[in-house]
Amino acid sequence: MKLSFIEPRIELKTLIKSIWIFESSIGMPLSDTSLAVPNGCPILIINYQNSITSFAEGQANESKEQGLYFVGNRDIPVQLCTPFGKTGFIGIEFYPYGAYPILGIPMVETANRLLPIEELLGRWGKKIFEALRNIESIAGKINFIQDKLLESVRKKQLQNSIVEYCVNTLQATNGLIPITEMERKTGYTRRYLEILFKNHVGFSPKTLAGIFRFQKFYRNWASGKSYSELTEELNNYYFDQAHFIKEFKRMTGFSPRQFTQQVSNEFGRRLSLR
Repeated sequence: MKLSFIEPRIELKTLIKSIWIFESSIGMPLSDTSLAVPNGCPILIINYQNSITSFAEGQANESKEQGLYFVGNRDIPVQLCTPFGKTGFIGIEFYPYGAYPILGIPMVETANRLLPIEELLGRWGKKIFEALRNIESIAGKINFIQDKLLESVRKKQLQNSIVEYCVNTLQATNGLIPITEMERKTGYTRRYLEILFKNHVGFSPKTLAGIFRFQKFYRNWASGKSYSELTEELNNYYFDQAHFIKEFKRMTGFSPRQFTQQVSNEFGRRLSLR
């Protein structure tokens, strides 16, 4: 398995967190327990070689070869696998607030969903999908999609500094800042902030805070820490161990101990360490 990273265009760096390319000669076996856990970021997938099957909440969805898909923000884990064989796909991962200014679709409509781009964006999405299929090189595909995303964000002018400030503050504090404090700092009510977040992020500030809090421990796992090391700072982030276990299991499908001892998830580990 190879996971490589490309720097987004300068003009898109405030909206796109990372661009990465997954390549494997054998695919992504189900036995490897490859997971995409919630990280607060929606993502655009360009699936140029092989198909991908994702499993979430007992349902399976297939992303077909040569397809272009948008994955909305998630607060549930997704397990990934592919048929055996050469596999390649490109991920364009947005900041939590980064997709709305480009796509102009309320993110609450895409939360926990996998959508073909032509279904999500109609005629414009279909044109992009068809054009991408005719571009052979990976670099060509990445350059083309960035051109189109840049055109769209310039046209729509939907960026919101309040949402960006709140998201960045939540992330900087690992989800620990109270919503009342954000009300005080921004001068806006909880209700208004929730409306903004539903459009720009897909979830409420409280839900995103929970994802960022979980990510603190997930990154510790990715860096190789043991279960005991993983839980050292528990009291600073959760009411008690039972609350931590419940939240961790909701985000991964496993208890923290099971996850650290039984789950490989090399794909998720490498993405998290980036």
